[in-house]
Amino acid sequence: MKVNRCGQASIFSQNDFDKLIEKTVGENHKMIFRLAYLTAARMGEVLKLQTSDVYNDGKPMDSITYQRRTTKTRETRQVPTSPKLREYLKYYWLSQAPGAGFLFPGVNGHLQFQSADDALRRAIKQAGLSGLGYSSHSFRRTATTNLSNNGTALAVIQKITGHESLQNLQRYIQTSPEQVIKAVAGL
Repeated sequence: MKVNRCGQASIFSQNDFDKLIEKTVGENHKMIFRLAYLTAARMGEVLKLQTSDVYNDGKPMDSITYQRRTTKTRETRQVPTSPKLREYLKYYWLSQAPGAGFLFPGVNGHLQFQSADDALRRAIKQAGLSGLGYSSHSFRRTATTNLSNNGTALAVIQKITGHESLQNLQRYIQTSPEQVIKAVAGL
C-alpha cells in the first residue's frame, strides 16, 4: 500500500471507485478518471488525448488511441472502447461539447497533471478514502488486477496496458492470499 507517496498505489474496490466518482467535482475530472480506469492508462496519457483520438464526428470511436508521443514506451496503443466507456463518452460529448485539439484543454495546451491530481486528492478526501493508499496510479493498477482476476491472459493485458515486458506488468497485478489458497487447492 502507498503511504506518504511511497510504495504501490492501492487497488480500488468497486464501492470505493463509485464513491470517488460521486465526490469528484467536474465532468472533465470524472471522465479523466473513468478513461484511466477503463483503458488501464496512465493519467498523464489520458490528459494528452486529442478529441480526434476518442471521437469521430461526435461519436465515440471503437478504440481509444494513445499516440506514441504521449506514451511512456513511445509506442502507439489502441484500447477498445467498452460499452460502459462508450456510454460515458456519449454523455461527456453532450454535456461538455469538447472542441478540436485536446480532449481536456488547459490554460496552455492540455490540462496539467497537477490539476487532475489535485482534483483526485480532493475527491479522495471528500469520499472518506484518505489514508487508504489511493493515487493517480490506482486506476491503472485496478484495471490490470481486475483483468487478471477475470482470467485475461497476461499477453492480452500487456497489449492493453502497453507494458514492454511481462515482468513489469506483473508488478501491477495484486494477488490476495485467498487467490493463492484457491490456486493450490485446485492442484
